[in-house]
Amino acid sequence: MTTVLETASTTETWPRPTLLEDAQILRRDARTLRKAIRRSVSTSPEAFLKTIDDVNALSIEYLEKDIREAAWVVIQKGKEVVGIAVSRRPHREMDRDIDPEGARFIESVWIAPGLRGKQMGERLVRFLFEVECEKNPKIKQFFLWVFEENHRAIRLYDRMKFVDTKVRQKCNVVGRTEIKYRLTLDTAVAKATETATNEAARRDDANKYGVTYRVLGA
Repeated sequence: MTTVLETASTTETWPRPTLLEDAQILRRDARTLRKAIRRSVSTSPEAFLKTIDDVNALSIEYLEKDIREAAWVVIQKGKEVVGIAVSRRPHREMDRDIDPEGARFIESVWIAPGLRGKQMGERLVRFLFEVECEKNPKIKQFFLWVFEENHRAIRLYDRMKFVDTKVRQKCNVVGRTEIKYRLTLDTAVAKATETATNEAARRDDANKYGVTYRVLGA
């Protein structure tokens, strides 16, 4: 794992931590994640489709493994997490029609109630795009599922130029219909320009709201 520092014009990578430091960072962030998921479930139960008891049952070892295998990004205000998003590889069985090297699924996007309406959700998801594409330049598409009556989220994804794939499925947990959305990335030049714009927006958030965006486990 590496630690990434955003500057006004570049992204600098510092030397890799030692194995012990890696383990300590991972353990710390697993605890941070469990606390953040617990808070998100208490304010927005559908963000994770879990109960508080489900979250409490998650072991630190399980969360460490998930941080290693998926890409978790957060917004923090001091030590408190106020935003979460994760991306995962396509499911081996359910997503056989999707290239596992060229696509990721966005899940569990949550912003604390007091910071909603400021487009932080969009900036957090765009930050997640950057993180995933830096790890794997082959990624060309992002997918997500959203409940058909979640109009706030649908407006967000429409604004980000996700398109409705016309695929629907019934969520067995709550018995409601989900819509599958897809975003195909622009050219490398367009992505570089957008990245600079996004970095400026995150710095603006830091100045206005005292928040930082970071990758768990890094």
